[in-house]
Amino acid sequence: MVKLKDTPEDNNLLTDHEGLDKPKVTARVDEVGILSYISFAWIFSYLWDAYKGRLDEKTNWPISIFDSASLNCTRLEHLWNEELKVNPNSPSLFKVILRFMRYRLFISCLIFLFCLVFGFIGPTCLVRGLVSFTENPPRTRGEILYGTGLYLAVAILIVEISRVLMYGATWAISYRTGIRVRGAVLTLLYKNLLNSKTLRDKTPAEVVNVFANDGQRIFDAVTFAPLVLMGPFVIIGGIVYLIKVIGVLSLIGLSVFLIFDVIQVFLGITLVRCRNQAIQKTEKRMNLMGEILKNIRLIKMNGWEDVFLQKVSDVRKEEKQNLQKAGYAQSLAIASGTIVPVVATVVTVCAVVFAGHDLLASDIFSAITVFFVMLFGIRMIPYGARYLAEARVAITKIQSLLLFSKYQQNLAAEAQSHHAIALKEATFTFDEAEKAASTNETEKLNEEPKFCLHDISVTVNRKAKIGVCGPVGSGKSSFLQALLGCMSNEKGQVSIGGTVAYVPQTPCILNGTVRDNILFGLPLNSQRYSKVINAANLTKDLEKLPYNEKSEVGERGSKLSGGQKCRLALARALYANRDIYLLDDIFSSINKEVGQRIFEQGIKDFLGNKTVFVVTSDSRFLSECDSVIFFKNGTIHGNGTHSELMENHEEYAAFFKNQVAVNAEEESSDEEASKENNNDDKEDLSREEEEDLGMKNISKDIYLEYIEAAGGFVVFSLLLVVFVVNVGANIFGTFWLSKWMKDVHGTSQTGNHTSLADDSSLNYYATVYVVSIAVLFVSGLIKAMVFVKLSIKASSNLHLRMLKSVLHGVVKFFDVTPTGQVLNRFSKDLDEIDVKLPFSAEALLQYVITCAGLLLTIVWVFPLLLIAFFPLSVIFVLFFLCFRAGIRSLKRTENITRSPVFDHVSSSLEGLSTVHSYAQHQRFIDNFKMKLDDNSSIMFMFNAAMRWQAVWLDLLVVAISFLVSCLIVFLTGSIEPSDAGMALAFALQMSGIFQFAVRSQTELEAKLTAVERVSYYYKNIEQEKWIQGEEIDERWPSSGSLEFKDVTLRYREGAAAALNKVSFKLEDKDKVLVVGRTGSGKSSIVNVVLRLYEIESGTVEYDSFNISKVPLQSLRDSITVIPQDGGLFSGSLRFNLDPKGKYSDDNVWESLDKVGLKDFVSSTSEKLELKVEDGGKNLSSGQRQLVCLARALLRNSKLVILDEATSNLDVKTDVLLQKIISDTFGDFTVVLISHRPENSFRMNKVLKVEDGETQLNDAPPNGSNELTLPD
Repeated sequence: MVKLKDTPEDNNLLTDHEGLDKPKVTARVDEVGILSYISFAWIFSYLWDAYKGRLDEKTNWPISIFDSASLNCTRLEHLWNEELKVNPNSPSLFKVILRFMRYRLFISCLIFLFCLVFGFIGPTCLVRGLVSFTENPPRTRGEILYGTGLYLAVAILIVEISRVLMYGATWAISYRTGIRVRGAVLTLLYKNLLNSKTLRDKTPAEVVNVFANDGQRIFDAVTFAPLVLMGPFVIIGGIVYLIKVIGVLSLIGLSVFLIFDVIQVFLGITLVRCRNQAIQKTEKRMNLMGEILKNIRLIKMNGWEDVFLQKVSDVRKEEKQNLQKAGYAQSLAIASGTIVPVVATVVTVCAVVFAGHDLLASDIFSAITVFFVMLFGIRMIPYGARYLAEARVAITKIQSLLLFSKYQQNLAAEAQSHHAIALKEATFTFDEAEKAASTNETEKLNEEPKFCLHDISVTVNRKAKIGVCGPVGSGKSSFLQALLGCMSNEKGQVSIGGTVAYVPQTPCILNGTVRDNILFGLPLNSQRYSKVINAANLTKDLEKLPYNEKSEVGERGSKLSGGQKCRLALARALYANRDIYLLDDIFSSINKEVGQRIFEQGIKDFLGNKTVFVVTSDSRFLSECDSVIFFKNGTIHGNGTHSELMENHEEYAAFFKNQVAVNAEEESSDEEASKENNNDDKEDLSREEEEDLGMKNISKDIYLEYIEAAGGFVVFSLLLVVFVVNVGANIFGTFWLSKWMKDVHGTSQTGNHTSLADDSSLNYYATVYVVSIAVLFVSGLIKAMVFVKLSIKASSNLHLRMLKSVLHGVVKFFDVTPTGQVLNRFSKDLDEIDVKLPFSAEALLQYVITCAGLLLTIVWVFPLLLIAFFPLSVIFVLFFLCFRAGIRSLKRTENITRSPVFDHVSSSLEGLSTVHSYAQHQRFIDNFKMKLDDNSSIMFMFNAAMRWQAVWLDLLVVAISFLVSCLIVFLTGSIEPSDAGMALAFALQMSGIFQFAVRSQTELEAKLTAVERVSYYYKNIEQEKWIQGEEIDERWPSSGSLEFKDVTLRYREGAAAALNKVSFKLEDKDKVLVVGRTGSGKSSIVNVVLRLYEIESGTVEYDSFNISKVPLQSLRDSITVIPQDGGLFSGSLRFNLDPKGKYSDDNVWESLDKVGLKDFVSSTSEKLELKVEDGGKNLSSGQRQLVCLARALLRNSKLVILDEATSNLDVKTDVLLQKIISDTFGDFTVVLISHRPENSFRMNKVLKVEDGETQLNDAPPNGSNELTLPD
């Protein structure tokens, strides 16, 4: 058997590729012969197994070693490095990609050129010859020589088969080229990003979007490139032939192609422009949805669902306008494309006839076939414009990411034995964009145009324990980033004497087990592992997890509390056994007792022989350090022991004056106990849904769902009528031409017969002919306008239903559903419904009705074909069933293999500094290659299956064409040549239309999976119980009293009680501190009060009213919650203070004045319209909390809950907050949740929470000195 060999340039690279392991199982595509390869017959065994139900999740064929990401990235990286050397100032990734694929592109273009040649031989020579045979059949002794006709029929068969196979070969090569380019580009991009210092102004979500969308755009452009490049040759060949056969007058008909070409270009440009505008609005909507999902608890706590529903709807309205314009352009492009050959034929025939010339059936019907072949070239223009334009934008975007500055740790060439680090007059910088994305330092971005650490001089001996402290924005976290190598060393000397381990404030927790996250790629040392678990104080936490250390931690550690995630990251650092440890404010998310144990057992004992830098503002720990570095305004303002600085450094002493162990850095999170209770089955649920949806045939209910959303059956029926009229007018033009020629010329067209131009009925036939074209135009325009309106209406209704369902869904839904999955519904699935589903639906209706019309016409000419249609129909049904089963399985598997790629990119880039610290770049890159190869293999198989059905259905149509040809031969003399020509022209036209009809049906079914997913959300998400409840006095609540009576709360059936028969009573105006260990149930109290979770038993009364009988909106409007992270949204300051727009500007200014922000806001040019970025990241942590306090004052709630709201504040702001609570909130009941008992200052009661049980006591007179938490 002949084997298809790959290009030598690929094979040569196998010898010098590092770390490339040849797959144990050879890829199926590398084992097949040439005919199987170009006809895609090799994929049939998979499709057959899918049809017979023999596939399972392990039935994934390995990718060819020649298509692997590793091999092709090596080639592309080599070419990219050469480009950087040649053009360091203006490198071109586009040129590099072109060099990478030029040989394969040339080969595929050459093969496609042969395909075009075969495509022209059929209509130009053989079809014309066969129809001429019927006009003037050769005779011997009066008998027709049928052998000549059969020769022509067999020739048509051979030429058409060759054309189909050459077309298949073009796609076979192009698909593999696309897979290679996509894999190489994405791997090179990931490799460069993972080795970059920071992501600059890019967020991980934005980068993931590049991997998801831009990678696909490059693949599409590469695969369509041969068709786009060779398309013009189709038009040129058609022009030459038509001039030769019909004459110069054919140029009039060809002008129709030119006119429609201009129209297509215009529509293509319009489509791209409108799509780009729509994409911008889509990104805006998705950013807003990301904010909503990130802050969904805060939104629900405050009853802002309808506010954000309106915000999303407003953006969606703008997006919809651009989508509608793009839809019109797309629909008109489709409609105009289908009528070009018919209009060109009408214009040509009329021009020739009215010029006084005659036309034979052999000439005109071969011309019609050529016109349809030329249509292919015309259709490539809008495709080419879109794919190439999108690919150029994608390549430019990727190129900018490839040029990010590289990470390089500041290691000493020869480290001095007694110095761990040595910095002399060092200045570190990154531009403002890098600073914004770089991390954990809470710094006001509007203070300095370019943040830097300047004149840093410090020497630290080995084994020293160094404390780092300072005000917010002083440069503490940036100092650790500088030591890690994530800032540029502008000047000075830097020496880092050893390996580094880094624990950021926001821990990098990967989706996997606890053990995986601790080992982080290192081999297991059981003895050290056990010591690490103890030193990080994780023993008790592991005992509570369902599978101990083998328990899954969920997406980004979603099943763990904030303290647990921090200690897990610390355990990873301890296990890594590095020389220098950088701990960025790890104690802010750990309560006092646990923090003390970790400092003693983990830092002082376990890391006794290591150098440790710990950022903290806790004087307990600083006093234990060998030395303390005090930062202010990006430079070191003090260096010495804690006692020395307190005694001799006024600023340092002032910093700690009245300091009660307040944490000045970003992100403290004693997350609710529900994390331990309600997320255990998170991934199982999401995986189950991911596998179930789209697995079975799309039920008729989904079709009905979409039709109903579009306007119902009446509207759909009218649309169907318009489609039938449009297609009927299209076919009628050719049918009328056949009738015209038959009536004028008769059966024989070679003797003395009337010319078309001389016939008395010329005006009658010509008028009907032209009217049919007018009907074609009008119906096409109406069809396009109505279809776009209905499709946009359907997507809008489906989006609105899903949005309402999500916003009003129970909190548990968000606990068990990854944010990425929800965003996927609003992005990818909605994009399918907005753009791709209408295209598939319109194409399906157009092609199915056209196929039906063509087949009916052929059967009307040759009724004997009905005999052959039965076995052909059986074959067709078998093909269709196998294809549908296989493509559904492949699409599902492609979806499943795609998510891990993007999850891996997102999680690794979010933990970029962690990857740098542990030098895990190669492991992450290898994992990425493996995941990408898994996805690429399925992606290639999916496209191969799509092309399989195209090739084999085209061969089925070739069989029909051959049968028609044979019938023409054997019925010569009893059939009019015009009818024969029409039937043969229609049969050949079906070659493309038939396969597109089947593909459109399968694609429509695949796209309807998006409708199924969306409808699943709005039908199955459990909704919050918006009980109308009892009639409540408008003045309710008149007091802030709160009473729990035997309240039991479980986060899921069978789980341990988060609150167990809890009873306590808070009087009006009480100031209550709620304390307890991580996971003790503190935040569960908030969940109950705001009915985020419904209780199992007991009652809760707020102002003596059972809250279960209060409408949720009224309940949540009457309570204010201030979360620990501030909870601010992108938009104006005024919106953040008053999302519902209920209060006047005077009220807003008054609230700002009370919290001390009036001067700051009034000093800005925007005043209340001051722009707040997502999460308030352009404000300091103190300012964010003060904004939330101002919002609470505006709401004037009788009950105010501060959930860890004091964790992120510096001394001054903390004192101000305590004063506001005491003075301004004096008439309110205030509940302060904290894991720090020292925050009992100004509180009159303390509610201790332990293991779901509570104890309420009066606050001790000496505050925190007499408060302890349960061990």
